[in-house]
Amino acid sequence: MVDPRQHCVTPTACGCHYQGRYRRGGEQFWDGEECQSLCMCNGTTGAVHCIPNSCGPQESCRVVEGEFGCHTNPHGTCSASGDPHYLTFDHKAYDFQGTCRYVLATLCNDTDGLHEFSVEAKNEPWNGLTVSITAEVFVNVWGYRVQMTRVSHGVVQVSNTDSYLRHP
Repeated sequence: MVDPRQHCVTPTACGCHYQGRYRRGGEQFWDGEECQSLCMCNGTTGAVHCIPNSCGPQESCRVVEGEFGCHTNPHGTCSASGDPHYLTFDHKAYDFQGTCRYVLATLCNDTDGLHEFSVEAKNEPWNGLTVSITAEVFVNVWGYRVQMTRVSHGVVQVSNTDSYLRHP
C-alpha cells in the first residue's frame, strides 16, 4: 500500500538540502551574513551553485517578512512647520504648542552604521500669543551638527560655522 502523502515529482523538482535546510528545485536564495552569495538549487542534481554577489546601493541584507536577502532600504518623511504642525513618518498629524525641543527622528540602535543621528525641532512663543512656532531645526549626524533657524534664511550652521546656501 502506498502512503497517500507520498507522490511523484519531476526530476527537476527534487530540490536540494543546503546548510540543513530544504530548497525547491530552481529556487534562488541569498547566503552569508551580508548576502555575499546568490545561490540556486539545481533540482535535477540536488546541488546548490552559489556565485559571489552583494546588495545594491539602496539595499541592505536583512530579514523582511520572514525572508532573508537584499531588501530596499526603508525611507520616510516627517516634518515640523508653522504654529507648529508635526507630521510623523506614519502620516499622523500633531500640534504641539509647547516651547520645547522635540525629537523628530533618532536611532533606536547603532546597527545601521550611523552611530549618531537625530533630528530635533525647537518651538518658541509667537509674538507674545498663546501659540508657538517652529523656530529651529537641528540635525546631528556623523559628529556634525547642522542648525537651521527661521530668522536666518539661506544660512545654516554646520558645527557652529555659518554656511550660505545658494539657489542654482
